[in-house]
Amino acid sequence: MRAKILPISFLFCLLWPDAALAWLRPHFEDATVVERSELIVVAHIKEGSIEHIPRETPVTATTIWGYRAVLVITEVLKGNCDKKKIPIILHHGLTPAVGGYAKEDGHVLTLGAFMEDYPADAVGIFDTGGAWGGSPLVKDAREDNLWFLRRRSGLYGREPGTGDYGIVDPQDLQPLELKEYFLMYLTDNPEPLVKNYVREQTYKVSRGQRYLDHLEIQRILAISDPEERFEKLLPFLLNRTRWNMTSEARDGIISCGNVAGEKLMDLFDNPDYKRIRIDIIEIWRKVGYKEAIPTLLELLKRHDRFWAEQNLKKGWWNENPNSELTLQRREICSEDSETLYVLNALGAFQDPKARELLDTIYARWKSFDGEGGSILQACEYLLRELAKEKDSQKN
Repeated sequence: MRAKILPISFLFCLLWPDAALAWLRPHFEDATVVERSELIVVAHIKEGSIEHIPRETPVTATTIWGYRAVLVITEVLKGNCDKKKIPIILHHGLTPAVGGYAKEDGHVLTLGAFMEDYPADAVGIFDTGGAWGGSPLVKDAREDNLWFLRRRSGLYGREPGTGDYGIVDPQDLQPLELKEYFLMYLTDNPEPLVKNYVREQTYKVSRGQRYLDHLEIQRILAISDPEERFEKLLPFLLNRTRWNMTSEARDGIISCGNVAGEKLMDLFDNPDYKRIRIDIIEIWRKVGYKEAIPTLLELLKRHDRFWAEQNLKKGWWNENPNSELTLQRREICSEDSETLYVLNALGAFQDPKARELLDTIYARWKSFDGEGGSILQACEYLLRELAKEKDSQKN
């Protein structure tokens, strides 16, 4: 029988249904933003041209949601545009605020007004769709900045479109001081230029390094020998290198098969690499490295021994939120906890030896006065799947 796998993304949706309603902003790399943009311009918003577009209702039947404005173009860096002024859309989640305030449907949003010395007439564009940090994407959209424009459609601008240009993601608007940097990605060979830029920017967190890492990883992925490929990809895995929010190194290591599974065993219990333990568990799951099952079961036992000493009551998650004990409990029980990744892997392996331990964990969390939460639900799911697998083998 083919093993039934509980994808970790599905697991999170199952265990945290409210999380599906939250807006998790994807991060797009600079090179990607340049490549996908139909029109890149140095431009500024015409003062007084901002107009709010209300959310779709049966009455208005609006097909987009956000703001409209007029963009005054100073210079075209990519694409063709012979107009000096064009209408644009600031799709929902990118909110223009004059003097720190934005008005939507009779409501006033206070975004930057609390910032010290915030100009009363400045037009700041705020990311209100992600993890808002309180600062605008650019100091004042009435001044020239870099606009990375695309034609999009749909309520949130997530689909291709044919109408007015607009911006969708925070990366679509950048300060003018980065113009020369972004122009590098429009050349035939950006790598040496970006490499030199990174070298010159060593005094601060440099832009462009992920691009260079991405190119190097692509070269490593072409290596045919899985052992050599693994060894060269491992430093990128240890550094948690990402490209467009994806770990190319981890995916490449998965392609090494059992070679990766075996070599990662030596790292798993090393405290220096604890932060990549969930990555290792995912790699074992995707490789199908069943030799890791005893190690995974032992990790579950260690966690269970911790919970055996706890007396959880309703509201424990927020009780003394800064205490060491609460923080430790949250770490073990969070949405990216080792426990849930282990349960996900065991669900893929469908190993009957996990049944007894799962029964124990399930019974313990069942006794925690309604506070079993994610771990309880994951155990319930896996126990059902193991029971189905056992029945299918009988038949």
